[in-house]
Amino acid sequence: MNGLKYSIYFLGLLFACSSPSTENSEDAEVEGSEVRIVSLGGAITEVLFDLGLGDQIVGVDITSVYPEAATQIPKLGHVSQLNAEAILGLNPSIIFAEDEPGAKKSLESLSESGLPIEFVPSSENLDRAYKLGKFIGQKLEVPEGKVEEIYKKIEKDSLNLVEVLEGTEGKPSVLFLYARGTERLMVAGKNTSADAVIGYAGGVNAVQAFDGFKILSPETLVESQPEIILMFKTGLASLDGKEGLSKLPGIAETPAMKNDRIIAMDGYFLLGFGPRQAEAVVELAQKIHKQKVTAYLDH
Repeated sequence: MNGLKYSIYFLGLLFACSSPSTENSEDAEVEGSEVRIVSLGGAITEVLFDLGLGDQIVGVDITSVYPEAATQIPKLGHVSQLNAEAILGLNPSIIFAEDEPGAKKSLESLSESGLPIEFVPSSENLDRAYKLGKFIGQKLEVPEGKVEEIYKKIEKDSLNLVEVLEGTEGKPSVLFLYARGTERLMVAGKNTSADAVIGYAGGVNAVQAFDGFKILSPETLVESQPEIILMFKTGLASLDGKEGLSKLPGIAETPAMKNDRIIAMDGYFLLGFGPRQAEAVVELAQKIHKQKVTAYLDH
């Protein structure tokens, strides 16, 4: 499905359930200028900053790396290994956390403290940040128009994506490889965030035999024969770059390595599903389809 038909179909999927709304702070549960927020999720933190609430954040998890100001806020560790006493010591008014088993288990000891804990629904839709903004706006006082600004940015980036994809032919096969040195190498199968992003960018996941992540094996490489290998910048660096990657069993024989089609992007930018997600997919689409990357290079 290409051209105009693809554009209409894509936008219909993206915004079928979304529309700008001013319904954000009328029913806020936590009010006042002394609100103290703990944010446990990189996308949550970025949305809070976009909503103008960054100066009210008193603690974040280690995935909160954007914007730069977020790196100056006290870190509370990984969301699955949190120190309840450290959180209480920050005297927060409210906690926002990703709705995942690790976070719920870590925060279980705080459930009887009376402290509001809001678990944010996860999603792999490009408009997730807008829905997250509306969710936060139902709990906190948000400056007027801020939620709509997030919507407009996603809409603009999504239209840019449609424009990029309209001029493409075919869907290159892309293998997402997660690496932390040679000791931890995993590939993304179906129903993963990487699978979703590759699809949005006009590619097809090279691994269709399983769901989730599995350890990289020579058999997987033989079966998938990816035209492109996609990695985090930190992952590629942990292998000492392309040269180190080429030394992994089976990698040198892939079309991706033979044709030097290795794409490395910032991990959170690529798979964070925050306000810049559609922006990241635009950049990935341009790289996949060998178009000039017109923006978003410094991530």
